[in-house]
Amino acid sequence: MGDKSLSMDETSKKYVAKSTKWITSRFIDNIIEEIDGIGPESILDVGCGTGYVSGKIERSTGIEVLGCDISRDRLSIAKKNVRGGLLMADATRLPFEDSSFDLVVASEILEHLSDPVSSIEEIGRVSKRYVMVTVPNEPFFRMANFFRGKNLRRFGNPHDHIHHFNEKSLGALLSEHFSDVVVGTNAFLWLIGVGKK
Repeated sequence: MGDKSLSMDETSKKYVAKSTKWITSRFIDNIIEEIDGIGPESILDVGCGTGYVSGKIERSTGIEVLGCDISRDRLSIAKKNVRGGLLMADATRLPFEDSSFDLVVASEILEHLSDPVSSIEEIGRVSKRYVMVTVPNEPFFRMANFFRGKNLRRFGNPHDHIHHFNEKSLGALLSEHFSDVVVGTNAFLWLIGVGKK
């Protein structure tokens, strides 16, 4: 994977920056551990961005991941990282039939969306068995940003984060749409929620 193209993308540079590489690596390892426990045969990554996480999932599990994102620029970077395929799609209008994938992953997208509920409903529609959602763990994510001197005027909040979740609020959102929901912390700064269809 080209570290240069990742370091130029605002949402992906945390994966290659010296100050955050260790913790984001642990974040991805935890996602992969959850996937191993689920044992899916097919995976859709909604909001795959530059494909860094999708590529790590593919290499660790041997399962090709289909990634989709709304950004043409990020998808052009993802071509270097994802084997399973890519397409441009909006998280609220996914171009797939109902129950198309064993697992649908939505990693770090809900905090950016004006209507996260519609996206959760759509992610659930195309899932056959499981959904996995990760979001920043608030207020800890903002505090970590603030103390490392990032987004100081916004008290650590990235300019594109319009929703904020804690363990309780993410659990409540997922429980409205899925059964057997489990939400826990992921590398302290994120939450990971898994639900059954």
